[in-house]
Amino acid sequence: MTSPMYVQCTEKSEFDMAGLTGSFQAMNGTGFDDQVRIMKIWNPSTTVSIEVSLDGVKAHDFIPPLATLVVDFQANHQDASSSGSGTLIVRKGQILYGRTAPNPSFLQIIGYK
Repeated sequence: MTSPMYVQCTEKSEFDMAGLTGSFQAMNGTGFDDQVRIMKIWNPSTTVSIEVSLDGVKAHDFIPPLATLVVDFQANHQDASSSGSGTLIVRKGQILYGRTAPNPSFLQIIGYK
């Protein structure tokens, strides 16, 4: 008999949007407390677009006002030598950085591999 599978959650992080500027800032403190297979970010602002970065230097994603970003790293997985094989995860301790988007009216093109 196999063991039943169960849901595990990481602790939720919150970031005060009033402190968001044009420079990247850590939005989830010192990072995730565990590995993450599905990531969800909600932008509560009605006027401010957010750029998200995994390294605090380059913009990697864009979230318009009142939008939710959901990335399922298992469903979007493809074996590739540059990122390894098996189940992709966001590593424990990964910090997500955010800043106000400098060009929110531009077409935004985002890729995950």
